[in-house]
Amino acid sequence: MSFSKAKIFLICCLIFILNIFLASFFPPRLFDNNIFYFSLLLLCSISVILFWQSKIIKLVSSILLIIFFAFWRYGLSIPKDSIDKISHYNNNSLDLIATIVNEPDIRENSQKLEAEINYSPSLKRVINGKILITTNLYPSYGYGDQLAITCKLVAPEKFDEFAYDRYLARYNIYSVCYYPRVKIVNRNQGNWLYEKLFVFKGRLFQLIDYGLNEPEASLARSIVFGGQRGLDEIIRKQFAQVGLTHIMAVSGFNVSILASVVLILLLGIGFSRNQSFYLSIIILLNYIILVGAPASATRAGLMGFLVLLGIHLGRLSKITNGLVLTAVILLLINPKLLRDDIGFQLSFLALAGLIYVSPILENFLARIKIPELKGLRNCLAITLSAQIFTWPISAYNFSQISLIAPIANLLVVWLIPLLTIVILLALSASFILPGLANLFFVPAMLGFKYILFIVQLMAKMPHSYLETTYVSWIGLGIYYLAIIILIIYFKINKIYV
Repeated sequence: MSFSKAKIFLICCLIFILNIFLASFFPPRLFDNNIFYFSLLLLCSISVILFWQSKIIKLVSSILLIIFFAFWRYGLSIPKDSIDKISHYNNNSLDLIATIVNEPDIRENSQKLEAEINYSPSLKRVINGKILITTNLYPSYGYGDQLAITCKLVAPEKFDEFAYDRYLARYNIYSVCYYPRVKIVNRNQGNWLYEKLFVFKGRLFQLIDYGLNEPEASLARSIVFGGQRGLDEIIRKQFAQVGLTHIMAVSGFNVSILASVVLILLLGIGFSRNQSFYLSIIILLNYIILVGAPASATRAGLMGFLVLLGIHLGRLSKITNGLVLTAVILLLINPKLLRDDIGFQLSFLALAGLIYVSPILENFLARIKIPELKGLRNCLAITLSAQIFTWPISAYNFSQISLIAPIANLLVVWLIPLLTIVILLALSASFILPGLANLFFVPAMLGFKYILFIVQLMAKMPHSYLETTYVSWIGLGIYYLAIIILIIYFKINKIYV
């Protein structure tokens, strides 16, 4: 059996991804000697060259080459314990000089600061690494502030079955510090571009707060910029119960659906295929810049572009290699994403649903005479296909499954792109005439009131969600294997295809 170059490339990428995943379960001590994996990698490379004419040896050596490369790359991502690393001093109290390298995460009663260590006066030496600082709400701090800190360093630990240590490790954070003594030493020590973006975003937050009342203002910030800061805990739970938490995250899961819906709606209102495609890309680029272009948003934008390209080409399946290559590149940069970043998992699974399940559902809905209604049928197929691929991961991580998520998504998701555009227009107008912000935000206010009404109504319905207990990796594997078999069966037998 002969394979095309595209299929061989796809298989190689999948082998790499699989072994990155397997490597994440190995004890860290097995990666202490990266020279061992590099030597095996070099040996397999030489075997491929020397035995190029032997198909069997070349095949086996190539597979082993990819496997050892994946393990070697994962091993490089695990920090080595040394006296110049901040994690070496966990369980010790130190004086530190650190710079805030991200936006402060403002919580209800505290704030969390991601800081890069520059120097330790108590050790009188340069120390490297990040720490996560939890401190009081006031005084406030900002990106680029250089701080003098006195605190006891602690290694992150699991709590309530949540792998907090692995969650922070994906950001290369291996030390946390609770309520230290903090003094601002300098301002504006961060990246100039990011600093300006964060200041600009803060100004946008102020305009939203001026134009909308609560909880609509917090919901607007969450939907447009991501996160759930400022939202009441009860509202957060209601969004989770109806399966709409994803609309408050700048993730590939969210952006891919939004990009798809924007394109479909533009087609539905009369734009040509090319006009809809390019206009959707422009909207997507502006959105990513607006939210500050963090790594997660940039990744989400790339996935959204892949979906737009697939829809534009007429077959989402054509972007399979592009999607897998994107995953490989991201894992080369940070191999911890695959196991420990839920957003990464949901993003790629949602895209897989769009590629493989959405066409089947679209044809099924057409055959049972569901009306098109200006693209709403396609929106239903998109949201259902994403849910089919993502709900097990949500159940595994959040111990909760929404039974009415497809209906809630159908009633709400179509509005999100329109609201995003309305908010952008309202913000632009408010910059020019801030005194009329209340007027400019009226359409957005009506949209958010509708969303809150739907969420609160559906959350009150009996049996709207199920609390799940422990979901095993074996159960997840069986579910996805069954889905893959069904997709292959449908395609071979040309059912709804």
